[in-house]
Amino acid sequence: MRTIISSLTLIWAALAFAGEGYDLRANLPLGHTWEAGVIADAAEVGFVKYTRDKQDKWRYQAKAEGRVAALPPGIQANLWLPVGPELSGKALAFEAVIHPFGKDQRLDVFADGKKIGSPKLSGGWQTIRVALPGEAKEGIIKLRMHFRHSSDQGGYKTAAALRAARLGEASAEALPHEEAALAQRLKRADGGALTLPAGGGLDWYIVPPKASTLKLTADGELSVYTQVDGQKPKPLASGKRVSAGLSKLNGQATRLMIRASAAVKLSEAIIESGEVGAAPKIEKPKYVIFWLIDTLRADKVSFCDIPNTNKRKVKTPHLDALVKESTNFDPFYIQGNESKSSHASLFTGTYPVVHKVYTEKANLSDKHTTIAEAFKKAGYKTQGFCSNGYISEKWNYTQGFDGFENFIRDGKAHNAKAIIKSALPWIDKNIGKSFYLYLGTTDPHVTYRKHKKYIGDYHKADYNGPYNKYISGTELGRLKGLKSPPPKAHQDRIEALYENEIAFNDEYFGQLVAHLKEKGIYDDTMILITGDHGDEFWEHGSCGHGHSVHQELVRVPMIVKYPKVFPAKRVSHGAEAVDLLPTLMELLGQKIPADVQGASWLSRLNAKDLYPEAIIASQGVGAYGLEVGPAKVIMRSEASIEIYDVKADPGELKDLMDKKQVLTFAAMDPMSLFLAHAAQWDKAKWGAPNNLKPAFNNKK
Repeated sequence: MRTIISSLTLIWAALAFAGEGYDLRANLPLGHTWEAGVIADAAEVGFVKYTRDKQDKWRYQAKAEGRVAALPPGIQANLWLPVGPELSGKALAFEAVIHPFGKDQRLDVFADGKKIGSPKLSGGWQTIRVALPGEAKEGIIKLRMHFRHSSDQGGYKTAAALRAARLGEASAEALPHEEAALAQRLKRADGGALTLPAGGGLDWYIVPPKASTLKLTADGELSVYTQVDGQKPKPLASGKRVSAGLSKLNGQATRLMIRASAAVKLSEAIIESGEVGAAPKIEKPKYVIFWLIDTLRADKVSFCDIPNTNKRKVKTPHLDALVKESTNFDPFYIQGNESKSSHASLFTGTYPVVHKVYTEKANLSDKHTTIAEAFKKAGYKTQGFCSNGYISEKWNYTQGFDGFENFIRDGKAHNAKAIIKSALPWIDKNIGKSFYLYLGTTDPHVTYRKHKKYIGDYHKADYNGPYNKYISGTELGRLKGLKSPPPKAHQDRIEALYENEIAFNDEYFGQLVAHLKEKGIYDDTMILITGDHGDEFWEHGSCGHGHSVHQELVRVPMIVKYPKVFPAKRVSHGAEAVDLLPTLMELLGQKIPADVQGASWLSRLNAKDLYPEAIIASQGVGAYGLEVGPAKVIMRSEASIEIYDVKADPGELKDLMDKKQVLTFAAMDPMSLFLAHAAQWDKAKWGAPNNLKPAFNNKK
């Protein structure tokens, strides 16, 4: 969805600074209104933060009984509300402004599964209030409103309209149910300014880079606090003008708390971070080669900044040499966890929810523009040599190619050696003509085969088991189906076979580079390298791929060698596969299609210390993973959510969902916002879901 920048957007843009960072006004949907507790405003788009509505069952910003409100599905409304350390030990109450539907409606309220009250309901809009037993403990409390029955409201079954909810101090003044008074109390934006209520404020869960500064300008006194997990809020700054460095937070997930004793307006509210630098001079490459390494997980190569689970990196001297003169996007997420879905996102710049290629029968639609089509339109000759049986004409992945050979479909040898044997003569025949050459290699994909030249580097033990020479896909699938993993000796051997295949692939990539240099076209050639997913080796109880969105399956390398445009550096603020097509199309001077959801990298290639961007992967539309800085969330359903600190725990072994509230909201807030708009998400216009641009608030 492409949006029109309104006059209000221009006001917001004027408030933002010339560099990069985090605009608190634009990110108001990620903000939490605080007034003796967190108030969830159900009329605002950011209300989805409290529902964790992965299945999109609620109806948001609906017109109900003369107001904008949220309609819960059926007879239950579930809300997840935080209790910060400042409320710990206090008596709390849950309140909600609701309009029940139907005659003789009744309500029971539960907190973390325990019934806490059954407030009496009357007709029309009203505020219900239920005290929580005992003293509050810091954490996230699940509130559930269970109604007696639902009724049809314009074709939607629901029990009540919800206008606002709060979990806060029992002694606080109740939320008014009259709309004028409630709207005024919840108002947080006034044109281009943020507004804070007397005795209240706003919170954001952020991951600020070390080199960042909070800047606030208000018409009254402010008090600013920061809180990280395991600590109480600490004062950061106060006054009408604030300029406070955030380096002491050391990149941790942080709760930024802005408070005011009297009502104030903020005309400036930003976190400045990083420098964009000069935009590179755009120069089209003469030749482009895309070397895709199927099943290459990032932690296996030395140039990706993530430790290997078994403390060992694969020796890839030829890739390592190329990285020294390339832009290394790390971390980088592929959008799927198996070949069809991930290739579709790579080729079309769309998330799986849009391209829908995540089932066995689904084909890549002709309506999307592919990388090959973009190069063909630009006058390049396009050719593909591929060893992945899925990436073939059968599933419509060959659109845009003048020629395409799928070695598995043609019954030919299909390792990197075979790819090179076909690719090098083709290159020789086409020197002098602009070309795009896709080389889809599959060596680290099953079948994993032993290579005498390399296996000793990864498995020196005296192994005489069933996987001495190879393991097939059928056998790996059988092991995947077992309730218990095979003995450790077999696990080590299987992983070693995988690793020696990466080394084998690197050898033939080296032959490609040597050939380009020999022919004198290396400097004129852009080389792209990535993987389409990884493989698990029982880190989370299984093997192979296609079953999770843990790091070993969705974090892969992404290398671009083209020094004329791409500098030799590591880009660490976050990148993902949907960004590749718009980057290449901008390089070619082409208009990016309206359905593309990624954003080009070109304008920020010379940037440094940027605010991190959320990167997202999914297993079809069943499970999602989102990472921003140290925070990672994996969401399979509203009842299955895991939170990891990927900086301290890169293997994602310790679920911190119930232990680290700040880390949880830093990942879960943008995940909720993304899921509510996934099919329309437009990174170029809206920004990343953890760092919104003003246009997100004006989307149509």
